[in-house]
Amino acid sequence: MVKLIHTLADHSDDVNCCAFSSSLLATCSLDKTVRLYSLSDFTELPHSPLKFHTYAVHCCCFSPSGHILASCSTDGTTVLWSAHNGQTLAVMEQPGGSPVRVCRFSPDSSCLASGAADGTVVLWNAQSHKLYRCGSVKDGSLVACAFSPNGNFFVTGSSCGDLTVWDDKMRCLHSEKAHDLGITCCDFSSQPVS
Repeated sequence: MVKLIHTLADHSDDVNCCAFSSSLLATCSLDKTVRLYSLSDFTELPHSPLKFHTYAVHCCCFSPSGHILASCSTDGTTVLWSAHNGQTLAVMEQPGGSPVRVCRFSPDSSCLASGAADGTVVLWNAQSHKLYRCGSVKDGSLVACAFSPNGNFFVTGSSCGDLTVWDDKMRCLHSEKAHDLGITCCDFSSQPVS
């Protein structure tokens, strides 16, 4: 049976996304902030909220190690934060400045993908914070993204319902109209399925 553990009500507007590390919970909101909570007692961390974005924050995700948090916003930026102290580590601007709707780290933390409202998807080098590769889909905003467990592939989903599989060199391997009302989320299985 499911039991309510705790309710958090610190954001002043809609919460768009939440993400877990092994010890933290991150939430992001239309109120332009990212908030961090301890999973041990759900108290907000002293350096929270994280403030940089000038418009709504659509997505947040932790690096696999949990040390870095990424957030992306309508302001066209993806920001990397230290989960430990809330320091801004890097600000990466989407080419063309389009609102960024989704961001995800690769399983080895070498890359960060960001998908935008104009259909562009960028692979950033997560260490140098430089643009590594860029691609785009023909229709719709990119609103979903996931990496395969080995990091050799990633998939993007669009508001038009298109599902696109890319390799780590940003070559489109497959694209299809998967849903007629748009895609809101996608993921890979962690285990092979026969």
